[in-house]
Amino acid sequence: MTEFLQSLLTPFHYDYMLKAIGVSALIGGVCGFLSAFITLKGWSLMGDALSHAVVPGVAIAYIGGWPFALGAFIAGLLSAGTMAFIKAQSRIREDATIGIVFTTYFALGLVLISLYPAQVDLKAIILGNILGISDPDIIQVMVISAITLLVLGLKWKDLMLFCFDPNQARTIGLPTGLLHIILLTLLAATSVAALQAVGACLVVAMLVTPGATAYLLTDRFGKMILLSSGLGVGTSLAGAYASYFLNGATGGCIVTLQTLVFLGVFIFAPKHGILAARRRVATPGQP
Repeated sequence: MTEFLQSLLTPFHYDYMLKAIGVSALIGGVCGFLSAFITLKGWSLMGDALSHAVVPGVAIAYIGGWPFALGAFIAGLLSAGTMAFIKAQSRIREDATIGIVFTTYFALGLVLISLYPAQVDLKAIILGNILGISDPDIIQVMVISAITLLVLGLKWKDLMLFCFDPNQARTIGLPTGLLHIILLTLLAATSVAALQAVGACLVVAMLVTPGATAYLLTDRFGKMILLSSGLGVGTSLAGAYASYFLNGATGGCIVTLQTLVFLGVFIFAPKHGILAARRRVATPGQP
């Protein structure tokens, strides 16, 4: 029994695992918090777009020897601005605009990577590199996370109303244009932070799955934020920890666990799960 417990504690004997678990939990919590707003706003495609659109910025940062986060953040803001400009200046639907912009940016990133293969770590961009994260990168993630949490904590009620009903928010005098920019900026910044943990391909899962899971568990937005953040932290901790024993990609383990939790809630949620819906159909009049 003692040997079994010691084996379970083995990951905590290594500094790289402690860093990976801690940073994953932080990123998971921030993504979970923001995920509640993305789910309410219906911006899952926007999260996917920004997570892929930062790739050229990351590639340029690698080539130029600049900070990883700086290139990704600038590319994220540029892509968000491009989407907003196209939407404002044309009749093209938002989903089509998102598809055009994020595939263009992602393609540009792939071109840069193919032109400078020796200077760009493709695996780190696509799959993340949380086990090899450096101390400066940890500081970057902590700063991004702190700013994101601070802004969300101060503005969550305004952002909630903006996400739920922009027209009502505009009617009562809220600066909806500014709130739109704030939410896009936070989404871009959080995508940059999550890129370190799970890579460009899986960022959207961390930004969407916790909020979607919490949405099935409660009808109150305040509680949804707490559940989503808690799910993000818990699954990121457990996924990073499990990746040591599975010898698998940390990001893949985290997102797979989040998906399993979502499927469980999707089936067994007491009010909005599949089984609950079937019980209501079988028993008419049941709330």
